[in-house]
Amino acid sequence: MPTTKPDVTRILFQGLGVALLFSLAIDLHLTLKYGGVDLRDKVVGARSIVEGRSLYFDPWRPGEPERFADPMVPPGAEMTRYTGTPFQALVMAPLGALSFRQARLVWLFVQYGLLLLAIILAHRAFAMPGRDTVIATTAIAFVLLASTSWHLHVERGQVYVIFTFLIAALFSALAQNRMGMAGVLCTLLVLFKPTYAVMLLPLVLRLTWRMAAGAAGTIAGMVGLFALLPNGLRAWVEYRDAMTIWSGLIGRGEPPSMAPDAFVYPETIEGLANLGHHHPMEFENGSIGTILYAKGLLLPGWMPYAVLVAILLFAGLWYGRSLLRAGRAELLLLGFCCWTVLMMLLPVPRFDYQLVHWTAPVIFLLLTWRERSFNWNIALLLAAALVLGAWSLLPVNVLLAELVLLLAAFVQLHRRLRTATHPMPAPAS
Repeated sequence: MPTTKPDVTRILFQGLGVALLFSLAIDLHLTLKYGGVDLRDKVVGARSIVEGRSLYFDPWRPGEPERFADPMVPPGAEMTRYTGTPFQALVMAPLGALSFRQARLVWLFVQYGLLLLAIILAHRAFAMPGRDTVIATTAIAFVLLASTSWHLHVERGQVYVIFTFLIAALFSALAQNRMGMAGVLCTLLVLFKPTYAVMLLPLVLRLTWRMAAGAAGTIAGMVGLFALLPNGLRAWVEYRDAMTIWSGLIGRGEPPSMAPDAFVYPETIEGLANLGHHHPMEFENGSIGTILYAKGLLLPGWMPYAVLVAILLFAGLWYGRSLLRAGRAELLLLGFCCWTVLMMLLPVPRFDYQLVHWTAPVIFLLLTWRERSFNWNIALLLAAALVLGAWSLLPVNVLLAELVLLLAAFVQLHRRLRTATHPMPAPAS
């Protein structure tokens, strides 16, 4: 009697569905119980940009509407906790229109939606026919959903999943030769976080007029939009000033106060008494610069940028014309690795929830390199084990996982660039 082979793809999707429901149940509990301390300043910032209030230099004081109060800001401080750009505040404005209780629940599901969209976009862009690609992508999704890093992201109410989605969309646009869309996405990333410009530097080698036009159109539209907002353009000047101040507050997550007893926050704000509460989840500082500073060693301010320039110069001198013949996705991966190294060396807080950045790069690595060596696969399994907490008592285990991923990415880039001998494709029209 003939036997039918099990549908492995269907089994994988069913298993992933169960993992997704378990993960969502955990995060729903965390969302309802805790205050979303990192979402609070972003919602307050969103409300401020709409109403013309300073996002950075006008913290709440008694007598003002509670919707602008952030109890994680020390009483008497002259700055808010908000460190995002005015563009990020504007994007979050729909959440600001809700009560914070509603915003927490909405943001829970938006985070899951953006993560799943990022995975789907990256998979569709690079998947080859065959079962292995589905297995690889499903494994990545499972590791993310089962990790403390993801639950920390959701419980705190962080926004890095937005950037994760944009990076995945950019990989997809480059793979499909949609250069106009790629230009738009590059600009959005920089508007969200100017340091993402480092990630985009290698793409300049394969710049097309469509990319430039997409970027220019987006910038023009944003300038016009912020000109219509009360103090919209002024907010960008204040952003520059605030980041200058924060750069001198190494390792701090809150602004300093000269009068910590100036007032006491109400027991409930917007009907919630838990806005200062968060889960005692173990998390690390993934910034090498900040870790060294905590040990009494401050890296010279020029050093992170010198390392970045050294990597780019080495790549240019060692691989030469191969960089001009490389695919745009490879150049984006090179830029992502350079940006990651820079952010690791800067003395700024960088916690586990930023691991979500790796979603699209790892999918690209796995799906487009079929002939992986045994050692390379072992390295990825080690990274997965570290992320899942197999050695959770090991100091900075997620930082170590990122270092393993960086090594694996540089190894693959080396192999590809050394063999990039095919003629350079003509720029897209």
